[in-house]
Amino acid sequence: MGPVTEAILALLCAVGAAALLWLLFGWLVRPASVHNLWIVIPGRGNGNLLEAALRQLAWLRRAGLFRGEAVIWDAGLTPEGRELALRLSLRWSWVTCCPSGALEEWLGR
Repeated sequence: MGPVTEAILALLCAVGAAALLWLLFGWLVRPASVHNLWIVIPGRGNGNLLEAALRQLAWLRRAGLFRGEAVIWDAGLTPEGRELALRLSLRWSWVTCCPSGALEEWLGR
């Protein structure tokens, strides 16, 4: 074997080992299977950070690391922010909206 072939094999082994360690780490830190897990995302202003937060949760759901639901809590959303929150809750079935001042009552159901 030549030096180039050895370098390629070493690189493939390193990538394979890193992938295996990443999967093992993900399996070890995966949260327990809790059925009533809720994540509350406070929505403020025009809600420009809501979509990014929900996309991250969607990625976790696809990876099997999050099985709960998300609540967008109105913590001072503008009318445009409320409209965005409603559109996001329609996009993903596991996302709901909670009006301002009703979080404790809403989570108690």
